[in-house]
Amino acid sequence: MSLDENNFANPIRIDIFTTLEIMYTYTNINFTDKQKEDFLGLYDLLVSSGLYNKILEVINDDGGAGEYWYIVNSVRTVIEEIYKYRDSVLGIL
Repeated sequence: MSLDENNFANPIRIDIFTTLEIMYTYTNINFTDKQKEDFLGLYDLLVSSGLYNKILEVINDDGGAGEYWYIVNSVRTVIEEIYKYRDSVLGIL
């Protein structure tokens, strides 16, 4: 869902969906299907309320880089690997 209409990874959409997936995974908040359908509204609500920042504080309470940066870096790595594959001879075939 992070791809734009040209099938390229959109950095803003990547941030939105990473944020939402962190909230789905790290909280016991029940989000309805209707809320999930309006992902932009849900993202705005979670970020503007400050709740997302509170969750990040908990995730990164180890004093180091924390899980958040591991997740963000892993998402970036996966995207880079997908592009490498798509641009390779095997991916083109």
